[in-house]
Amino acid sequence: MQRRSFVVGLGSGLWLPSLARAQAPLADDPFALGVASGRPGPDSVVLWTRLMAATPSDRLGPPVTVGWTIAEDDKMQKIVRSGEATAEAGWAHSVHVDVAGLSPGRPYWYRFTAGGKQSPVGRTRTAPAPTDSPQQLRFTVASYQQYE
Repeated sequence: MQRRSFVVGLGSGLWLPSLARAQAPLADDPFALGVASGRPGPDSVVLWTRLMAATPSDRLGPPVTVGWTIAEDDKMQKIVRSGEATAEAGWAHSVHVDVAGLSPGRPYWYRFTAGGKQSPVGRTRTAPAPTDSPQQLRFTVASYQQYE
């Protein structure tokens, strides 16, 4: 929703429109677009999410602080890394976190928090160490260019 106000130029009789925009509230589920991970390395992964406003026609304005946590267990009890990132309008309020210092070839679980709300827990896996010789290796490729 865009609210318009007008500023009067004193003495000139000039009316200049200015835009006054209030911060749109986060959706009840600001993580409705989900969470994702990618670019696994032997000691790192990238975590991703994008925040949503309360209604599709609203846009989040100022930056929003997003917390992230990565753990060794699906109950999120054995936290190994955590921090904060900033979701900005220039990136459509998405967050990309490059998490380093992880162990190779193992699963991790992660989640985000914003505005007192938590995302679903996601699962990711680091790549094997360069010296490992895994018996099996699977790759998943996804593209927005030709999703059908």
